[in-house]
Amino acid sequence: MHTADIIGWIGSLAFALCGVPQAWQCVRDRTARGINPLFLALWLTGELCYVASVLLKFGWVGWMMFNYCTNIASVLVIGYFLARDRLRPGAPSS
Repeated sequence: MHTADIIGWIGSLAFALCGVPQAWQCVRDRTARGINPLFLALWLTGELCYVASVLLKFGWVGWMMFNYCTNIASVLVIGYFLARDRLRPGAPSS
């Protein structure tokens, strides 16, 4: 493994883990109150565009895809609870 790959994995882990605490809090609290839907939509759009760009330009790069896929999973978990909060009758809005 090259030095650039090691640095890439360190950065990827740091970025990938950023969304995990928020996703876990949504699971634990069973709510996404306080999450702005525009933030979530922009984050998901950015991650999907990055995945497409990297795949088209470089092919499968493990450390990059780990980051993007972990972030997409976090966005989907948070989005699930955000949608559920908004669809539940009588639930306070964020």
